[in-house]
Amino acid sequence: MGVTPGAGLTRLPAEPEAAVPGDTAAAPAPDRFLPAPSAARRSLPPLALGWVVALSVTKVAFHLATSAMYGLHRDEFYYLAAGQHPAVGYVDQPPVTPLLYRLSAEVFGVSTVGLHVLPALAGGALVVLAALLARELGGGRVAQGLAGLVALVAPLYLTPAHFLSTVTVDLLAWALASWLVIRLVRTGDTRLWIALGLVVGIGLENKHTMALWCLGVAAGLLATPERRLLVSPWLSGGVALAAACFVPNLVWQAEHHWASVEFISHLRQRVGTLNLVEFLPTQLGLVTVVGPVIWILGLRWMLRPGDGQRHRWLPLAYLAVLTVVLASSGKGYYVGSLYMPLVAAGAVVIERSWDRRNQRRLAIAVAATGAAMAPLFTPILPASALGVVPLATVNPDLGAMLGWRHVVTEIAAVYRSLPASQRANAVILTDYYSEAGALNYWRGSLGLPPAISGHNNYWWWGWGHASQSATTIAVGLPGARLAPYFARVERVATLGDDHIQIDPLEKGQPIWVCTGQRVPWAALWPHLRLYE
Repeated sequence: MGVTPGAGLTRLPAEPEAAVPGDTAAAPAPDRFLPAPSAARRSLPPLALGWVVALSVTKVAFHLATSAMYGLHRDEFYYLAAGQHPAVGYVDQPPVTPLLYRLSAEVFGVSTVGLHVLPALAGGALVVLAALLARELGGGRVAQGLAGLVALVAPLYLTPAHFLSTVTVDLLAWALASWLVIRLVRTGDTRLWIALGLVVGIGLENKHTMALWCLGVAAGLLATPERRLLVSPWLSGGVALAAACFVPNLVWQAEHHWASVEFISHLRQRVGTLNLVEFLPTQLGLVTVVGPVIWILGLRWMLRPGDGQRHRWLPLAYLAVLTVVLASSGKGYYVGSLYMPLVAAGAVVIERSWDRRNQRRLAIAVAATGAAMAPLFTPILPASALGVVPLATVNPDLGAMLGWRHVVTEIAAVYRSLPASQRANAVILTDYYSEAGALNYWRGSLGLPPAISGHNNYWWWGWGHASQSATTIAVGLPGARLAPYFARVERVATLGDDHIQIDPLEKGQPIWVCTGQRVPWAALWPHLRLYE
């Protein structure tokens, strides 16, 4: 059900922006840095509260209802472990998301449902932000509803609302920061730089890609007349606040030999070519296959002369971010965090220039294509169906939610098969953080020793109380890596041999029993480090 923009449509005049009683967006008295904005720029359409609440509640309810369809994602075990080791930095991310896992565990518990409450609420907040962005750009009820609908069903906003990750917080930070800049441009209230600095600082403490947003927006503002907003002491205050938030992580990096820089370098080497192949098609499907109709209209509106021209900085920011990510072989979804304001802009165009019939058709197309794509991006089908429909192969995030309790049970069976004298001081060493995290998540109920790993931040947490005389159960490591350090390395089991569905990345991984350790852990540990 495609909708061609402009085909058979009646061009309607732009709706005037009506003043809202009690609107607090009025700019402060003019100062020498910036002339006062016009009254027209200080007014906003009413908030479509009914639509916003209905769409937001629907998203939260949907994700809570499906929160336990599968199990925890492999990364969730690692986030939980990182939250139990609070710090201002980690090898593969800043501290915000692990600390949110710590908070979530304390407030909602560590069950699958409990850990999925926060991301569901974040999904509802994304719907609200989408509507607020459309309103800030001059959109009324239709524009706010359409933007909120995209945030409800688009693939980009499904997986991050099912389980909390750095992407979840990144989407919120980019959307909120974009809303503040749009509001700053509309009102001329340069005091908003302070709020923006706080959002950027928190965003940087969640995911370093927030710097891409800063780069893009700076380029967009400098290339347009809105550069005048940069001539303000409030900007200096905002930059100082963002820096103050981010400095602790920089200090951690310096103290840990710039671990994140090395991690990113390894990541680029491993997946760079694949990203280039997938990059552009990914952009066309992030906000449903119909979504490009909306955000391309938004780009066009802001680039052409007219009332959208004062936001020309936004498409220029998008192009700058797109270029940088593409040139650096970044992941396709890195650009995704900037689509929400573009969709909001396109929704305003559709509200003003499309007739009601075609607006409804577009909304139905967005909902239908979003629903059709949903099983690829969030648990809807029963886990047993994934053995018939290979969705876990198409989207590894779905497969990463399968069978982790069974993986731990298989490893526990090897541990219990050891003689009692060996079990007393046995060590479980895993290749990846997901295996160590899952083992530590369930170890209390299974009577297992703490698992250790050389993967990412687990390496910095060390080998615990492991002794050289201990028997080591090694999971997932190649035998060739183990052989130089143990007198005997015996493969005793293989994960997934019983055909029960588990994470595809775990299927076929070896389990070794290693004895006769030749060197102490302090000498062995540097050889086990894996930043990936």
